[in-house]
Amino acid sequence: MRKILNILLPLGAVVLGIVVIVFGVNKLKTKNLYDMPATAVITGIEREWTGTDSDGFDTYEYHVYVEYEIDGEKYKDVEYPGYDGSMKVGDELEILYQSADPTQISEKNITGSAILIFVAGAVFIVIGLVMSLRALIRP
Repeated sequence: MRKILNILLPLGAVVLGIVVIVFGVNKLKTKNLYDMPATAVITGIEREWTGTDSDGFDTYEYHVYVEYEIDGEKYKDVEYPGYDGSMKVGDELEILYQSADPTQISEKNITGSAILIFVAGAVFIVIGLVMSLRALIRP
């Protein structure tokens, strides 16, 4: 059983790292779609219970809704694709939107987000490789 875990855990970490990096690449590919900047105001934050973690603590998913105006047209209750604990209703956010479809928005710093995702993926791959090497070295 231990031998199987010594193979599966590193392999799982490497596969997870690759999946995370692919997600980052896809995020970076969307960068050109979001071609126009705007300022949005947070109009609502909803907290949705998603379950309990392994330590018995409740986990939540947050949905942030914003309002913004483009060429005199108001867009209301558009879901913003991110959340951080410091956000509150009334805060202003810098966003990017698609000129072809202004209801499609993204955070302003797509490149920065993609880089963080790449780094996380690389960390998983390194952890998997280190675990593999340790399993090979140990008798």
